Amino acid sequence: MMVVSMVKSKPVEAVNFNGQESKYMKICSSHNLSTSNYNTCKEFNAYLKKKNKDLQSSIDDSKSKISQTQGSLDTVVAEIADLNNQIEQKQNEINYLQSSIKTLEDNINKKEKEIKDRMYAMQSYSNSNTYVEFIFGASSFSDFFSRIDSVNELTQYDEDLISKIADEKKQVEAQKATVETAKENIVAKQNEQKTLQTQYENIIQKQKNDLASAQAEQSKVSDTQSSLDSFLSSVVVTQPTNTGNGSNKGNGSSSSITPANVPTTNKYGSIVVAAARSKLGCPYVWGAAGPNTFDCSGLVMWCYAQAGVSLEHYSGSQGKAGAVIPLSQAQPGDILWKSGHVGIYIGGGQYIHAPQTGDVVKVASNLNQFSCAVRPY
Repeated sequence: MMVVSMVKSKPVEAVNFNGQESKYMKICSSHNLSTSNYNTCKEFNAYLKKKNKDLQSSIDDSKSKISQTQGSLDTVVAEIADLNNQIEQKQNEINYLQSSIKTLEDNINKKEKEIKDRMYAMQSYSNSNTYVEFIFGASSFSDFFSRIDSVNELTQYDEDLISKIADEKKQVEAQKATVETAKENIVAKQNEQKTLQTQYENIIQKQKNDLASAQAEQSKVSDTQSSLDSFLSSVVVTQPTNTGNGSNKGNGSSSSITPANVPTTNKYGSIVVAAARSKLGCPYVWGAAGPNTFDCSGLVMWCYAQAGVSLEHYSGSQGKAGAVIPLSQAQPGDILWKSGHVGIYIGGGQYIHAPQTGDVVKVASNLNQFSCAVRPY
């Protein structure tokens, strides 16, 4: 069983953990903790829990704001649709009035042509005996003046009709101008609503970006806190034993931290390491879990499956799949973990992992990037 020494020291002042999560995760997964560091790690764990809670509150608030903004946007979009209908209606009215104006213009032109033709005919008749015969063919003075009045009345009727049609045309043109003005006002209002729509869409996009950022940070904090929680809960703190010779007095006293029920070696190690080596050079593909392409957690899942161990295809879950071990105590086959990435320790300070898009499964040695090791058992 692995024994981790704890040296007693003076309490430390409160630490500002913000922005230093990776640093304190490494400290807290160390096998050589001072009393102050152990207490600091408990404070760090409490800090992570509070931060996770605060982030969840921020996420809930962001979702509420997005919902409210979406409601406002939906209202604006509905109003734009209604304005489109109003514009279409006004355009139909304009088209109808334009058609009416055209009909009235045609009637005026037709009537003017009839008058011109009649006047031309009358002029022609005046040069012949027809018009004279019509006037002077009256049977009496009364009939004579009646015939003259009839000709004049016919001409006056035509002129009155043209005037009436012209007045109707003016009225229709005035109606058309009124409708066109109404349409212009509706279009102006529609443009205002479209501007408002764009503003709401930009606000929603920013809110969604903020939400995604908060969710990503929460996922990272949650993974880190869960791993630390698992580590702290897997150790037993024992008080120093006094040997009677005074060697444990004062600063010479010591305690030990022993991970409970954790085997000193990884019983799946040889199979897992051999499986990992067999996939060297395979391309990284996000979401892939073998047999020929992998992402980081997919590679770990596949390698452990060869040893009969079922793991989830998620680095956060794999960080909780066994006992949390300090990096310095890692054994071949152990899972190396940090928030968002995992690898398989193969011994000699090296590990195999699937790094990123465009890369391949390969051996690496920068162990310090990881927070801790995890030993399934």
